[in-house]
Amino acid sequence: MPLPTGPASYLSIGVGGVPVVLLHGFAGDRLSWQFNLATLSLDRRTIAVDFPGHGLSHLDVGSGRVGEFAPWLLSVLDALAIPVAHVVGHSMGGYVGLELARLAPGRVASVSLIASAGLGTPFDLGFLRRVVALRTVEEGVECAQRLFGGPSPLILRIAEVLHAQCGDPPRQQALQSILEASFAPHADGGPAVDWSSIRAPVQALWGDADRVIPLPPPDCLPSDCSLHVFPGIGHMPHAEAAGPVTQEIRRFLAACDSRHGDAGAMLQSADLVIDLSGVNQS
Repeated sequence: MPLPTGPASYLSIGVGGVPVVLLHGFAGDRLSWQFNLATLSLDRRTIAVDFPGHGLSHLDVGSGRVGEFAPWLLSVLDALAIPVAHVVGHSMGGYVGLELARLAPGRVASVSLIASAGLGTPFDLGFLRRVVALRTVEEGVECAQRLFGGPSPLILRIAEVLHAQCGDPPRQQALQSILEASFAPHADGGPAVDWSSIRAPVQALWGDADRVIPLPPPDCLPSDCSLHVFPGIGHMPHAEAAGPVTQEIRRFLAACDSRHGDAGAMLQSADLVIDLSGVNQS
């Protein structure tokens, strides 16, 4: 069953090149990429989306199965007239990125996984339950601290985002649906990824102090996957180690670009909402 249609919020910066689409994690939003957008957009159009149930996109998440976000994302690419894109996914966003690469292999130039869910490895389900249940910014601070490898000036900002997402009852209900349908059944792991179904080049970036989704064993990744490990960094490498993480992403995307040429749509910086009601999600 496709997700219901409705407003899809995204932020687009830069012009040209093979575009890169940034996919946030559970209970995040497009602004979780605020420390990466400007640098990535030096080379190409850079688009950060809000998944259904998050940010300014519509709140109807259907069954709550994260796999259904992949055809929704494909509809977003269609609506933006993007024929092929690199995909960078954090946590839940990595899960969706892999599903998109499996669903539409010709549309995905590469996949960068940042502390990714969906690899068949255990994760901290109790933490996700605390995130969904938080009621105050102070509780959000306690949750945000677990996302980082150590003290960070970003913790309060992340706490405010978590509170804005989870403290609002309709959003909380959407997140609860995702949690119970997609994550609760697989807290101790889950099915391993069939990498033979992923044609795009893959790299992984992880903090060795991640307490939410710990560093995966090598056999959970494809044999030709580059794994970049950042010492002392937690579950938010793209924020906590924004400079080195962004540079690794830029290098990887540049190395993959020759396969696809310049397929970028031209657009200056914009924070936009599109309506997918008229777009076929089948």
